[in-house]
Amino acid sequence: MPLTELAAAGIGLGAGAVFGRYQMLRWNIWKGKNRFLFVLGLAVIFLPGACLMKVYDYHALKIIRYWILMYALVLLALVDMEKKVIPNKALLVLLGVRTLLMAGECMCFPELWLEIVISSGTGLGGGGLLFLLAGLVTKRGMGMGDVKLIAVMGYYLGFQVLMSSLILTLTLTVAGGILILVLKKGTLHTEMPFAPFAAAGTIITILMGF
Repeated sequence: MPLTELAAAGIGLGAGAVFGRYQMLRWNIWKGKNRFLFVLGLAVIFLPGACLMKVYDYHALKIIRYWILMYALVLLALVDMEKKVIPNKALLVLLGVRTLLMAGECMCFPELWLEIVISSGTGLGGGGLLFLLAGLVTKRGMGMGDVKLIAVMGYYLGFQVLMSSLILTLTLTVAGGILILVLKKGTLHTEMPFAPFAAAGTIITILMGF
């Protein structure tokens, strides 16, 4: 990895570690396996992630956007596992950050500004609406926090990449449910936190170059 990218990854890793610890302490989840999972997530996002995204020749703003999303998903996955909730304030902050990044992308690529806006907008609206309808149809297992999380993911990924991420996310969710049944750790009615599967599916999708 070139020195510039290595330095950027190192800064991101350090800043992410400090802020993440602070936020997890506020949520009262800085303990045991959560710390291990958080550190593991940081390592994957900022080191191999930086190498892969450079190989894919992503623009710096796209790398930053993906870093922020993956990092946020790791934190949200941990709080969802512990508290069974996805904080609205965190989602609002992510919406604001993405809007600023989108403005930067439009300025860097003025000839593509409409495509950028449409991609992000359809990801936000389409992803959220799709899961809202799914929740209404099934009438169980899909909370509004999950719907809002999918909408935010779509805002960062765009609708097409979001669909690729959701295919993998839902596959992992089904596999997790089957594993719980096999290990007799729950039943068909056991509620599982959605954010950890969304985080895993999205991170894998991004690192695969979608």
